[in-house]
Amino acid sequence: VEKYNFNCKEFIMTSNTTNNNELQTRITEYGNFITQTLQPQLQRAVNAREETEAEISEYRQLQTKLQQMLQHNNNSCSETTTTTTATESSSGSNNNKRRDTSISTIVDISHSTIYCRTTIPNSNIVYINIGFGFHVEFTLSEGIEFINKRVQYLEAHVLKHRVEVARNIAKDVESALELLESLSDELEKSGEAKRGY
Repeated sequence: VEKYNFNCKEFIMTSNTTNNNELQTRITEYGNFITQTLQPQLQRAVNAREETEAEISEYRQLQTKLQQMLQHNNNSCSETTTTTTATESSSGSNNNKRRDTSISTIVDISHSTIYCRTTIPNSNIVYINIGFGFHVEFTLSEGIEFINKRVQYLEAHVLKHRVEVARNIAKDVESALELLESLSDELEKSGEAKRGY
């Protein structure tokens, strides 16, 4: 992102000796500069900030879901252990029963337009998109820890930078609009002076 510095007073002082045509040309140039350069840059910066905020939101939603799954699995584990112990003591066998950690869910298979029902056979393992199209296998606890670190990084570095860029461009737009207003005022004053008001 380019940085522009606007000094309205300095520009006006250098333009005092120009005629109305030159002043009108400068007003047109600055108007075009604002609409063709600064405003698109501001829109891109705002979009980038919003994308980062959406990514953070998605990670937080996933984190909440993983915490629910972990809690569900922990509850299922304690219920299974109690049931298995009671069964073993009454039957006298030492069969190790495998606990069922499968869950049924609905999965988005087409960017929030098509969903399908599925059963996840082992809900203790998840695959998380870590960026650039790569997915990494995590346990639920590892996934929660990864998401904590990822959200902290996004908030502390990426989002902070994108907010600052958008803020700086907004200041540039504001300064350019002030300059444009000053030029318009100068043009109006020189027009009044020529008419003898």
